[in-house]
Order: sequence, then C-alpha cells, then structure tokens
Amino acid sequence: MVKNFLAILLLVSMVPKANAQEDSLNNERSKKPNIELGLRSYFMSTGYWQDFKGDHAWGQSAFLRVKTQSFHGFSLTASYAVFGKILSSDLSAREPRTGATNRYEIGLFDVLDAGNNFFGKVEDLHLTFQSKKLTANVGRMGINTPFINPQDGRLEPTFVEGLRLNYKPNSRLQFGGDLIWRMSPRSTSGWFRIGETIGVYPIGRNEFGAPSAYFGNTFSDFVSVTDLRYRLPEEASLQLNHTLVQNISSTYLAEFQKEWKAKVWKNSIISGFQGVVQHGIGEGGNQDPALRYKNPEDINYIWGARIGLKNDKMVLHLNYTSIKGSGRFLSPREWGKDPFFTFIPRERNEGFSKVDALTLFIQRSFPERSLQLSSHVGLHFLPSPTNFLINKYAFPSYAQMNLAAKYAPKNWGKGLDFHLILMTKKALDQSGLQPGWIYNKVNLLHLDMILNYRIQWNEQK
Repeated sequence: MVKNFLAILLLVSMVPKANAQEDSLNNERSKKPNIELGLRSYFMSTGYWQDFKGDHAWGQSAFLRVKTQSFHGFSLTASYAVFGKILSSDLSAREPRTGATNRYEIGLFDVLDAGNNFFGKVEDLHLTFQSKKLTANVGRMGINTPFINPQDGRLEPTFVEGLRLNYKPNSRLQFGGDLIWRMSPRSTSGWFRIGETIGVYPIGRNEFGAPSAYFGNTFSDFVSVTDLRYRLPEEASLQLNHTLVQNISSTYLAEFQKEWKAKVWKNSIISGFQGVVQHGIGEGGNQDPALRYKNPEDINYIWGARIGLKNDKMVLHLNYTSIKGSGRFLSPREWGKDPFFTFIPRERNEGFSKVDALTLFIQRSFPERSLQLSSHVGLHFLPSPTNFLINKYAFPSYAQMNLAAKYAPKNWGKGLDFHLILMTKKALDQSGLQPGWIYNKVNLLHLDMILNYRIQWNEQK
C-alpha cells in the first residue's frame, strides 16, 4: 500500500514539472495541479422495535486528490483515501435470534474483514484526454451510470477500472461508453475482478431455497455500458442505456422526462416514464445451477412513471414502479443503487420478479439559511417471503419513510456540509413475521449523521 502511494506521488510530481517546462516556452509558468482534500465523518445507528440486536458505528475517512493541468489535452488524476473506525458495537457478532450479521453499520468499514479498523487504497489513477467534443479516460476512476454508480451512502463511493469514452457532438446529444474490467465496491479495501465483486454484500437464497453460494464462484470478465442522452426541445430529455455483464445479464433502459412550464403559474409540472428489460445470458455466472448468480432463462419487464411539481424552492413528485417477468430481476448491490423513480435511500427493489412500489418525495429549500429539508414515503408490495423462487432475500412487503436535512453554511463554513437522515421501515403485514424477515429489514429505526468537508487549491475552471 505504501509503495503504491509513493509511486503515485512520484508520478504526479513528475507530470507538473513536465508541464511547467513546456509552459515556460509559452510564457505560462503559473500552471499548477489542482489539489483537493476531502474529509467525511459518519455516525450510524440501527435499533428495532422488538428484541433484536441493535448496532452503532462511527467512522472517519479522508482523501487527497491531485489533477494535473491539461497538456495538449492530456491530464492525470490520482487520489488516495484512508478509512478508520472511531468506535462501534460488535459488528462481527451474530444476532442471537436469527444468526445473521449486521447489514448497515458494517458498511462504514470493510465488509470483507470486520476486524480491519484502519485501511487505505488508491481510488483514482487515470489518464484523461479531452478535446472540444471527446473525453476519454483510462485507469481507475469514479462512475455514475444507471446500474453502476457511487451509491454514496457510506464513507466512500464505488470506483471502477477500465476505459470510458464520452462524445458530445453538440449541446443536445451525448454518447457514452464504458468498458470495465475491475471494481472497488463501496465498503471494501481492495480491487477485484468483476466476478469477484458479486456476493460481497449479503447473498440471500438461491432458486432452490438454500443459501446462495455464488460468492467466489461467479465468473464474469467485464462489464460494458453504452449510453445515449438527448436533450429535446421544451425541457424534455431522453436516455437510452445498455448494461451488459459478461456471462450473466443484459439490461436495457429507456427513460423520458419532461418539464411543463405554466405561463401563469409559478410551479412547473414534471413527468417521467421508465422502461427496463433484463434477461440472463451465458451461464449466469456459473454452469452449476447451485452456484450461479442468475438463471440464464430469466427475463424481467419493468416500467415506472413520475408526476409532480417543481419551483425554485420546492420539488414534489409521486412515483410508481412495476417489476414483472419470469425469474428474479438482479442487479449487484455492490455496484450501485437502482435507477427506478421509486428508489428510496437505504433499500432496494432488487432480487424479486414481482414488485409494485409507490413513493412520494418532497423537498423544500431555504437558500437564505443554506438549509434543505426532504422526505420520502413509500409502499413496497413484494412476493411472499416464503416464495424463495421470486423473493431472494425473504423480504416482506413494507412501508418506508425517510426524513432528511442538509445544511451547507456559506458564510462561516465554506466547504462544509452536514447531513441528517432518519429512516424507519415497517412490515405491512405484522402477522406471522419470522425473525429472519425482520432483522436487517423491517420494524426498525435507523439514523445517519454525516459531516463532509472539502477544500481545493488551484481549482480548474
């Protein structure tokens, strides 16, 4: 780890010198790399209405990112991050009634090694070429696509290693392409091949009702993502996306959104529609059905809709998602949150073949106070937890509510922001609930308190 960090520092220190020599020929001696320092302090706690094991944890992270100035269109970005545990309950202890381990708080640290209280890793290390219409990156970098994204709800986001191309021929049209061959999922201390990342998080049950065994047995060499975004006239946009996971799945997404501005009304009407089709390919990760991640015969159809209001200080929208099909809709939780309109932080609608979800979101900004308040409320109707064929995680239908606040002081705390999230989930049917259907899932109260601080030097415009 130390050798890698020293190598990065040496490499980064050499590039600005080369730039400075070239710039001196052009009388531009003042170009310096952009340097960014980031700190995050995160406290998390979960308790249950019944007698289940509660947990708490407080973690701290810090990163240093350096980006060289552009030289003939080329620049280099490198970052290193460290993570440490300040305090926590015993996150490795199993819950007595269920035998399960902690789900939420362990994510502040290394989910593969609960005893790893301090670690560091290289996050960014990529070369960028940028012209007027084309941007290309190769190496280790962040990512934000519909199914692979930062899911920034812990101390660090997800990073990938690969090649990214982005072509923007005009102000309305944008093409993107990613070829990914390694990942560092959120809440891990290392970098892994694609197949190795699947199963890092809780793995649920296989199609035969036994505990899934695909972790360490999934074979996939790469992920490719192709993306088209088109900004239509009159505040409308269209996105088409294809995410292919070699030997596992192929997922297509189409999304249309439009904002309707009223001439005599301060509010705009916002609307949206989503359609997703996913099917299995290859061996589903392994030729042995007992070890595979996905059944190659699976096919799922998903659609969603949104309607709401928006103005300068408020956003309000009602959302619906329907998942149908044969077999389970699967998207590795290690890779990011789902893109559905009904997504609410701290839960997913992945691992099912039948879902009806309805959510309401409201956000109110108070610019004069640098304050933003928001709330999610949702109803999620799932298959019976006993139906392991179409309910991977034995999850009951549930209601969820999130209350959140964000404060980013402008006058006295530039670079600071504070987040508070209070979340509760309740099973819609309280009768006959088994302990394994409750722990880590419903009938709980969850708290997040987050402090972020970022400062930049020589920020590039």
